[in-house]
Amino acid sequence: MARSNKKKKKTNPVKKVFTVIGTVLLSLFLIAVISVSIIAAALTVYVMQFRENTPIDIDLDSLDLAYTTFIYGYDENGEEVELESISRAANRIPVSIENVPKFVQDAFVYAEDEHFYEHAGVNWTRTFGAFLNEVTNGLIYGYKQGGSTITQQLVKNVTHDEEQTWDRKLREVFRASDLERYRTKEEILEAYLNCIGFGGSTSGIQAASLKYFGKEVSELDLAEAACLAAIPKSPETLNPFNDAEANKTRQEYVLGAMLKNAAISEREYEAAMNEVLQFRDPEKDPKSNAIQNWYIDTVIRDVTNDLMDLYGCSQQEASDMLYNGGYTIYTPVNIKMQEEIEAKYRDYTTFSDTVLNNPPQSAFVVMDYTGNILAIAGNVGEKAGSNVFNYATMDWRQPGSALKPLAGYAYCVENNITTWSEFFEDSPIEIPDDDNPGQTRQWPTNYSSNSEDNVWSNQTFTTYQALERSLNTVSAQLTERAGASNIFEFIQNKYQFSTLDAADAYIAPMSVGSLYHGLYLRELVAAYQVFGNGGKYFAPTSYTYVLDPSGEMVLQHKYIPIQSIGDDTAYIVNRMMKEVVEGENGTGRAAKLNNVEVVGKTGTSQEWRDNLFIACTPDYVSGVWYGYKDHKTVEPGTYYASAQLWKNIFGDIADAGETAEFTMPSSVQELYYCKETGDIATETCKETAEFKGYYKRDPAPKLCEHGNKISMKNYKNPGDPDEETSEEGAEPAPEGEANEE
Repeated sequence: MARSNKKKKKTNPVKKVFTVIGTVLLSLFLIAVISVSIIAAALTVYVMQFRENTPIDIDLDSLDLAYTTFIYGYDENGEEVELESISRAANRIPVSIENVPKFVQDAFVYAEDEHFYEHAGVNWTRTFGAFLNEVTNGLIYGYKQGGSTITQQLVKNVTHDEEQTWDRKLREVFRASDLERYRTKEEILEAYLNCIGFGGSTSGIQAASLKYFGKEVSELDLAEAACLAAIPKSPETLNPFNDAEANKTRQEYVLGAMLKNAAISEREYEAAMNEVLQFRDPEKDPKSNAIQNWYIDTVIRDVTNDLMDLYGCSQQEASDMLYNGGYTIYTPVNIKMQEEIEAKYRDYTTFSDTVLNNPPQSAFVVMDYTGNILAIAGNVGEKAGSNVFNYATMDWRQPGSALKPLAGYAYCVENNITTWSEFFEDSPIEIPDDDNPGQTRQWPTNYSSNSEDNVWSNQTFTTYQALERSLNTVSAQLTERAGASNIFEFIQNKYQFSTLDAADAYIAPMSVGSLYHGLYLRELVAAYQVFGNGGKYFAPTSYTYVLDPSGEMVLQHKYIPIQSIGDDTAYIVNRMMKEVVEGENGTGRAAKLNNVEVVGKTGTSQEWRDNLFIACTPDYVSGVWYGYKDHKTVEPGTYYASAQLWKNIFGDIADAGETAEFTMPSSVQELYYCKETGDIATETCKETAEFKGYYKRDPAPKLCEHGNKISMKNYKNPGDPDEETSEEGAEPAPEGEANEE
């Protein structure tokens, strides 16, 4: 075999090395590509799943934001007056974007998100830059860099999603992108301006404008707008009340950003830079850290209770709604009267001429004759705080004899069970003796100021005289005759008392006002309306209507009258209560005024624990209570008597009323009555017809039957209409009807 002459080729070592390196690099590249693909796929799956599980819950029509609620009244000239603003989570006042000047909008846009009108919710350049800055621990920018757009900030504010995690940031991105798909830039900017913080509890551009400059946002100038736009970056450190210098520096940045983006001219920029801002002095704000008055307390309580009823929610939920809901509440308060009443209640000399170590408490309410509460006070001395305990609206107390006109007297006159001049003996009735079963005892007794004992005189008094003297015995006789359960049902239905108990449907509670619980002063005063407005009852109210932030009516008080008693009954009992004030033996004589009629009734519970005077003048119905929180005895002479106290508090206001006298309705007639029988006087009663009384026309009151029947042709009673005298021999008036001249 021939030998081969071929030689083996030698491998180039350099080439071999590069081949190996290339192979390794290619393998690594392929591994990296595969790994990145796997990671990207995994991330894509994760993001897609995260996206599907992220709730898109941004509804700009029902943002869960806290807005300030405002309470308004009207002054003497009928001008609307802001009485109070209340808020809990934030002081925020909604404002429409149409009322925000364009340069104000631009100040915030170019301070916070200069590409706001260009992006679709997320500024990816800033977001990526912020991401790199975060992972490099600030090496890119040298400081913490935010990437959030205005849309993202809005999402964060309204969702309260504050987690410092990548998951939260991803949720924010998705939500912002979705929000921009369904809402315009103007809607997003409006929501943003209404929710961002401006330091402390102040949120929203309108509240901030009022706080720092005392003006509406529509009244701001450029320099002021830039000042406010400087705050949201760090509300607690950049607000001008906290650090004016820091705010000024940031304000200049905002103006520079606006100039850079051609939102303002060079001239506007220079003018704003040189303007000396005039801030509102927070120390001169009369409502700053002030305790709200008794009326505002009452409004808040009433609206809260009505929101509970409207929405079927708890008191706390209703309270949160009120404080955070941005409502506008209108009230019927008499601002001047409220101020005067509160001044009287801060002055201890209103109540006593001596300095007391442990003075009783007191409360007062005044209304008009449609149930509008005009003024209220709930405690004596300086008010301890806002929304504190109010004895006029939050504590039931024994009405004592102040219940008598509403109960036995009104019921019996209304149902023709008694008249003005029926005679009663001041003697007790017999009731079961609980201590001795099967036996009876004499009840009740009367209090006599001339004796240490409670007594009865056994003398005879007319109905009106019994009320004038506040005789418990006569009240018991009326209640026994009418039926305690009937009177109980009557006062429960006719006056809308909320605290009555089934245990009150008995003779003692209905006769002398010793109720199981008692009554709220507010409800007792409201019931007395019937004696000054023709027998009509209106539910008491401290507000007229409530609007939500959109201007929709949420609550409206309905002035629906209940004809509790006839106008004839109302006026007759009114005249009886006039005797309480003007009669020689009246228990309320201290309340008499110089220019205006006062009718009313005193009330005192057992052992002087509760003391009241409820009064009607032609313009107002009002009432005062005093006593101790723990229901202990008020020593006589400690405070002025209740009628005098009423006069001290309200006499000068009532005496300046527009109407001097109550008007007698046509259903009532003023007639002489026989002082021997109490019936309407006839010709045979000339010697005994000395007194006038008040009687219904229908049914006609009974004529006195002294002696034989006589012709009534020449008899005239003072309440009869004038007519020509009838001819002699004319038929006498039918029995039971008054003769007419």
